[in-house]
Amino acid sequence: MAGRGDRVEHVAAMQRSTRFAIIGAATALLLVACSSPAGGGRSVELMLQPLNGSGVSGRVTLTAIDDATPRVVIDVDPAGHSSMPAHIHPGSCAELVPQPKYALENVLDGQSTTEVSAPLDELLAGGQALNVHRSNEEMGVYTACVD
Repeated sequence: MAGRGDRVEHVAAMQRSTRFAIIGAATALLLVACSSPAGGGRSVELMLQPLNGSGVSGRVTLTAIDDATPRVVIDVDPAGHSSMPAHIHPGSCAELVPQPKYALENVLDGQSTTEVSAPLDELLAGGQALNVHRSNEEMGVYTACVD
């Protein structure tokens, strides 16, 4: 027959188990909340194609920060071009509309990061191209592009 001491020990063990379960559940919820902000976290990588013999190639990564703001990161081999303007234009790489829809930070030594005020789904819906220009002085010469 179990004595009072055994029952007290059993209750204490149950309380410890419950506390550990609660702490574990709270930790899991906190990790999920921190890693996936509302609408955020989704990421798409696109490969830039060199144009006009530029030698510029690399990738563009679009990551949703929230429902209305993606971060656009350009990472390229600049092929000797230290500062290249970049934009998202209506159209396609083959038939680009010259007036940009969204200006991006210049690609400096192969790197650019910009937060764009447009939902990620809008940027990925088609009918737009991200292109990189040779320089501020040669905006009409495109060095890389992706639809």
